Amino acid sequence: MLQAVNGRPLATFCGSYLLGAAAGVTFSPIAVVNACLLASGVLWLLWQRRNLPTATTMLILCSMWLGSVQGIRHAAQAGILWETLPHGEAVLVVGEVVSEPVKRRGISRFVFRARSIQAGQRVFHIPTYLWVELPEERMDTPYAGERLRLEGRMRLPEALGASGASFVDYLRRRGVVRTLRPYRAVKVSDSGWRVFFSRLRRRLIQNLRYHLPTREGHLAAAIVLNDRTRLDNAIRESFRHTGTVHILSPSGTHVSMLAVAVWAVCRLLRLSRRVSALAVIAVMWLFVGVAAGGEPSFRAAVMGTLVAGAVALQRELDLPTSLALAGFLIVLADTGALLDPGFQFSFTLVAAIVAASGCLNAVAFGVTGGRLKPAGGLLAALGFSVVCAVASAPLTALYYGQMSLIAPIANLIIALPVQVLTAMGLVIACLPWVPEWLSAPVALSAWMVDKAVRWLAMPEWASLTVPTPSRGAIVGFYILFFTALLALSARASRRRKEPTQ
Repeated sequence: MLQAVNGRPLATFCGSYLLGAAAGVTFSPIAVVNACLLASGVLWLLWQRRNLPTATTMLILCSMWLGSVQGIRHAAQAGILWETLPHGEAVLVVGEVVSEPVKRRGISRFVFRARSIQAGQRVFHIPTYLWVELPEERMDTPYAGERLRLEGRMRLPEALGASGASFVDYLRRRGVVRTLRPYRAVKVSDSGWRVFFSRLRRRLIQNLRYHLPTREGHLAAAIVLNDRTRLDNAIRESFRHTGTVHILSPSGTHVSMLAVAVWAVCRLLRLSRRVSALAVIAVMWLFVGVAAGGEPSFRAAVMGTLVAGAVALQRELDLPTSLALAGFLIVLADTGALLDPGFQFSFTLVAAIVAASGCLNAVAFGVTGGRLKPAGGLLAALGFSVVCAVASAPLTALYYGQMSLIAPIANLIIALPVQVLTAMGLVIACLPWVPEWLSAPVALSAWMVDKAVRWLAMPEWASLTVPTPSRGAIVGFYILFFTALLALSARASRRRKEPTQ
């Protein structure tokens, strides 16, 4: 671990900043300061024993303290907003839809980022997250990314029903400080790329539903273009019970699958690596624009751009550095992204994959690193799925109060159909008129995903209800988990080097 830190100064700086900022927005200021002082003492001891050079030690110290200050500042600002923003008053709010609206009983519910809030003679220009419940008689279901002007009364989140308290905690963890049920809603005319992508997305959804007007078309529209307005509650619950709910919204999974497909097609056409990498970057950002996936797909595109950019510039590819730099840029622009469950899931899973890559490569290719072994490849794929399931388990328990035991198998089974569905679905959505045989693979893939998820969700043990874990327990779990992964990967690396010595 110390060798990796000494050899990756950029990743060390960005990673230390992220850890400090995450601690600042999660724990109390006194606890964060004490932890930073303890970490500073440990770094001083390592420097004294010459395990860390002076430059690396100072780099970690500066970035860790800077991130902590930024995180504490954001948490204090969120607390001030919680206390000072009006509640029970009529307000005029202008902003954009962040999450894809979920429509139930004629009411669309979504997270809304308010750019300005006017309450009487007071105007707040601090970006604020609201939970909006918009009746359908006020406006048809909006799309993620659309700008709205809402008039209504803001209220404090209230506990409703048996699970109301947990829902309020969920909103607080996401940085949502008020709820709003508008009595007037108007779409704000926007200019530039927002209007272009909004119109293009609606056109693509129409094309996709024209080719697939059946039940499979509803699932394809949800997976490919983030349009879940026609999905029934049964299929939503099936995805949640099998731990595959991330498939229903554009995220790192979709971006990576699409990038792999574009790279394979470009290489098949004998294009150079630089041209292929540039094509991957262009398609990724086009997908982010038309899918309106919000923050998850944007984060995945940022990291994908860094990875593909390294290939295009003919630089050495280093996943830890790309991951740390992508997280640093996002958090530097918006510290509140650390509170987003999508951010936590995305970067935790990718970090777990990077930490376990050495061990999984040894399983797939053997100690000598030769050709791919069929049995080893299957074991590595299963291990990959297990690592992702274990890495996401604490966050799933925190936000959803349940844990899926069948998630490793479910994600493996639907991986290939989802890849075909994502790539081919975008193709037929971009082409108004295509032959019937071209839409058949998309319909078949959607049918396979639907049946597999429903069948895997049938056992009672597929998903277990678990209590909400404490923050300290989550931190302790991840310390042990990543330590074990890094130890296994280091052992596999030593075993690969032994025959050559």
